[in-house]
Amino acid sequence: MNRRHRRWTPSPGTVIVLTAAFALVGNLATDTLEVSWRWWPATVWTAAGLLVVLSVAVEVLRQRSATRVTPHAAGSGRRVFGAIPRPAWHGQARSAEETTLRRALGRRNRAALVVLTGTRGAGKSQLAAAYARRRAGSFDLVAWINAEGGPVPGMALLAGELGLVDDDERGPEAAARALRGWLENDSRQRLLLIFDNVDGPDSLAGHLPVSGSAKVLITSNRLDFASMPGVTVVPVGMFTRSQSQAFLHQATGLPGGADADEVARQLGWLPLGLAQAAAYIRRGRISYRQYLMALDGPDLREALRRPAGADHPGVIKATRLSIAALRRTDRGGDAVRLLTLLSLLSPDGVSRVLLRRAAPALRLRNGLDRALGLLTDGTLITLSGEVHDGEVDRVVVSVHRLTARVVRHQAGRSGIAALAAATGMLGTLTGEPPLQRVARRRSELVELVAHVLALRKHTADPPSSLLTLVAWAGVALHEVGDLGRAVPLLEATLTGLEQAQGTDHPDTITTRGSLALAYESAGRLDEAVGLLERVVADQARTRGDDHPYTLVVRRDLAHAYESAGRLEKAVDLFEQVLADSVRTGHPDTLGSRDYLAAAYHSAGRLDEAIDMFQRLVVDCDRVLGAEHPDTVGSRANLAATYRSAGRTAEAIDLLQHVIAVRTRVLGPDHPHTLYSRAELADVYRSAGRLDESIDLFERVISDVERVLGAGHPRFEKSREALKLARDAAES
Repeated sequence: MNRRHRRWTPSPGTVIVLTAAFALVGNLATDTLEVSWRWWPATVWTAAGLLVVLSVAVEVLRQRSATRVTPHAAGSGRRVFGAIPRPAWHGQARSAEETTLRRALGRRNRAALVVLTGTRGAGKSQLAAAYARRRAGSFDLVAWINAEGGPVPGMALLAGELGLVDDDERGPEAAARALRGWLENDSRQRLLLIFDNVDGPDSLAGHLPVSGSAKVLITSNRLDFASMPGVTVVPVGMFTRSQSQAFLHQATGLPGGADADEVARQLGWLPLGLAQAAAYIRRGRISYRQYLMALDGPDLREALRRPAGADHPGVIKATRLSIAALRRTDRGGDAVRLLTLLSLLSPDGVSRVLLRRAAPALRLRNGLDRALGLLTDGTLITLSGEVHDGEVDRVVVSVHRLTARVVRHQAGRSGIAALAAATGMLGTLTGEPPLQRVARRRSELVELVAHVLALRKHTADPPSSLLTLVAWAGVALHEVGDLGRAVPLLEATLTGLEQAQGTDHPDTITTRGSLALAYESAGRLDEAVGLLERVVADQARTRGDDHPYTLVVRRDLAHAYESAGRLEKAVDLFEQVLADSVRTGHPDTLGSRDYLAAAYHSAGRLDEAIDMFQRLVVDCDRVLGAEHPDTVGSRANLAATYRSAGRTAEAIDLLQHVIAVRTRVLGPDHPHTLYSRAELADVYRSAGRLDESIDLFERVISDVERVLGAGHPRFEKSREALKLARDAAES
């Protein structure tokens, strides 16, 4: 987003105040003639000066407050971004840590970098959330970013929420850079950014602001943040004895004593373990001594063989007890199955709205809400965020990372069923948005991709259904222009499918074709052509020459030939594909006509291209509708052909229409919208409208770098075209 410096202009109210001030001072002067003539001029001008200063100060504050950023999510004017965890059940005041944190963050309008460190389950996130909730009114923006696995997805969503990238679809790395630049360059905002569960200092490298006045708070179980320059580390330890006693008493209603101390000791004084113990005691109506006996039962000794990474055997046993109690309460098993499923998904949590949409696939006998209620009562899950206006559900359901490890370790054979259920649930969600429109639902895409990749990490032998989900994630990322993530993801998935299902399985061949298209978009044309030639051969051999997908990949190969400059081969293959599509009644014959007309254009056969495009646009309008992506694409191609034929006025009119439709349907930052804007800028250059060309190219280049990155082929192509326009303007 280009920020413009605002020139101060007094409001009508300020003008009135100033005028009244001078009038008042004048009246006072004339009414007090008894005052010595030596003193009244000084009095008048002193009073007037004070009033002027006061008026200016009021106006500056008014102007400044008008420029503060208000996140525009859901049109609610919220000043909070992200799902801040709700207060912990019977949470205890951490007075020492809270005081240290407050001092470390310092006074308002001063930058600060603070890290809360401590073991898992010690309450770092709760401490950060308590500060954020308590001080939200002191900031123009409080942003909670789940950063396990890296901060970029959350930063990209925040950039879109603030309007820094004009829309919610963009390359995440570029959007994160836009956010960092805004943080560094706008010192007028009072900002608090919280990066929760950061893997380590390296994951934040290049993403934290190095100037500005933002306060940054980080939570992590890593201790090496002390080596970061300018950081203040605030350790978060276990509960003290008095805090443990107070917590257990408030949560259970039982008085403290030696048995309560022993419960706390066995659970390592860890807040997470104490919360599970208290919930178990309260629901079972048992004493501390009975709980200790249950903890020491023979069925729990196996729990001391700790899962990897869990440092608290007492918490492991407490979690197992809580799950056992859950089974007794929920005889249908819904809550335990849901808990196991949630433990396999992204540790950042699952949007409750997505869970509700996927509820039929979960097949919970007694419903989703009852299962969530039981898990919440047992302190096995956490709810974050809020429901706004009673309509927009922004609640996130999450399992603490330590609890999730224990649940996964305990799942055993049931973990296989949970993996299948999670895969089925995500399959219903990923099948909903058409890929052409997925960029409009960027926040949902980011979350779904995170769940898919988390699920993939939990199995060394993924089923084909899960690999298909991962391939979907790669194709979706390609569709929104995120080639940096799409290409390696599709490469890894193709390798997995080849190993799991063989090189000739239909899913393997389809994924190979998706990877080839991503290579082509990334400018890796030789790799794209070679891979598509293999896909065409494999598809023809396994499914036949006339299979619908065979025709599609033959057309994709012809397009790759065209992109690589092999025009004669491209035209010949396009003509064959169109003839075969008409003969077999292929459903996308219109698309084949579009590709062939574009190839005629590339080959210089402009009359044939224009005639075919004109007829195609009429047919697409009739069959698909005027705003269908294919219809709009054909209009864009016709405009380009008009331009090549010297019919620039017609090209400009058509491109302006295309840009308006794509901006409305796909969004201003969709790659196709950006391409059309760059094409219009170049047509302006051809038409001699150089000022308009230069202005539009400058804006397009900025947007392409922000959305797709400076390494995208379109970035360099637009820079070269801008240079031509500037050279022409100077000659």
